[in-house]
Amino acid sequence: MNSANIITYRPTGTIQAARQRQRLVAAQLGNDQNRSATKMAQEIIRIALIGLILPTVMSRMVNIEWDPKGYVLYCPCSGRFGNQVNTFLSTLLFTKQIGRTLVIPPFIKYSLMQSTAGQSEYIPFDSYFDIDAIKEYHPDVITMGDFIDHLAPSHWPPSERAAYCSRKLADINEGKCPRTGNPHGTFWEAMNIEFAKSEIWEDQMHYNVDYEPWRQLWIDTYPPDSYPVLALMNAPAFSPIQPDAEELHKYLKWLPDIVEEAEAFMAENIESPFIGVHLRNGADWTRTCDLADGSHPRLMSSHQCMGHYSSEGVSKEVCIQSEEQVIEELEDLNAEHKPKTIFIATDHVSMEDEIQDAFPDLKVVTMAPERPQVDLYILEQSDHFVGNCVSAFSAFVSRSRVGASKSSSYLGYVPKHLRDEL
Repeated sequence: MNSANIITYRPTGTIQAARQRQRLVAAQLGNDQNRSATKMAQEIIRIALIGLILPTVMSRMVNIEWDPKGYVLYCPCSGRFGNQVNTFLSTLLFTKQIGRTLVIPPFIKYSLMQSTAGQSEYIPFDSYFDIDAIKEYHPDVITMGDFIDHLAPSHWPPSERAAYCSRKLADINEGKCPRTGNPHGTFWEAMNIEFAKSEIWEDQMHYNVDYEPWRQLWIDTYPPDSYPVLALMNAPAFSPIQPDAEELHKYLKWLPDIVEEAEAFMAENIESPFIGVHLRNGADWTRTCDLADGSHPRLMSSHQCMGHYSSEGVSKEVCIQSEEQVIEELEDLNAEHKPKTIFIATDHVSMEDEIQDAFPDLKVVTMAPERPQVDLYILEQSDHFVGNCVSAFSAFVSRSRVGASKSSSYLGYVPKHLRDEL
């Protein structure tokens, strides 16, 4: 095996690294028993930490006023990052159309380690994306943290906290809306929200508020002066995501630290032109692809390559690929695009050794899965992107590339017009 060109990158958090360096400096000075130097180091550390913390503190010292138009909260309990982005875009569209303020929840990061299975982290939306860019579309948004800290204590008393759901959901949940378990129960617990009652709507209520009578029904049924906070147990979203919601992807702008980290990695490890590849092959994905038997015209995000109204069934080869299939398709793409680097993003098996053996003259580069947002940025920048047609993670990349007029293709899928030419 030729492993000279294989790079596996494991990023180190900037703040954590800075603090570690500070501890090492302080320890060294302490070992020298130099009191004055130690005090100086401690003062430097104090000033440095103030510099890290003060901007965050200052950003919170703002006057957040209650919006009489009312609020929409929801649980982002719909899979991993890519699916959670889909539900956010759909809920953003829904909230704007009914004229309320959207409370943006954190992302749920599920543990990939068997030893911590069932545990979750909650990452604020504005740790990844620029809130001001979202406000260009809908100015009335607020993070869950700001809502809970600044508005809920005085405007949303615990006795008035109602969970909202459909009659259909309540009927399979002992006649109530709040659910238990991970993520539907643990999410609200982590947000320190306990519901005192359920508000159940009947079957005539629909999330498709593009249809004016249904939009007006939401407004008339739940006027904000009587129902100021709509805490929805399910996101008001469709699967697959609808075209109107997909168009809102252009308002998702990465924060500078993600861009800087990705650009630094690219400058050090990637030679252009390069092909970006997304491989989805974890154990949970294998079970999902058991449904890809050719009988389902739509499966998760398959519309990104097959279209929203396709009658063609999703095959197993489109959903999950063997090493042989991936290498065979990369051979064709290598001949067409003549890359210098192949960058691989994956949730499980990167196939980097096998791909490197097949392409000894190219660099094969992959990252550890802890920073999928950096993976996404790099895939967005690739000269050609090869995605998984069924994956919402790939769909995130594809949407961003459409606006930039960059080429994309999908493992296991040949567009019909190309098949007709064969």
